[in-house]
Amino acid sequence: MKNKYKSITVRLFTFVMGISLAVTLFGCNDTIVADMEAEHHRLGVIARQDLQQNLSISPTTSQTKALYPAP
Repeated sequence: MKNKYKSITVRLFTFVMGISLAVTLFGCNDTIVADMEAEHHRLGVIARQDLQQNLSISPTTSQTKALYPAP
């Protein structure tokens, strides 16, 4: 009887661990995380476009701006 109990316990434990491992590895398609990633990507594209526009508008100067010490 003990042997049968151990066998059922081991099978049940293996099944539960397999299910928890599958959920952990494959995730639960969280819509909030997907929305946050999409927003992050959209803001990154906007920032990249803004940087490209600002770099093309600003004139390039060969002189560096020097900061003078306060008197």
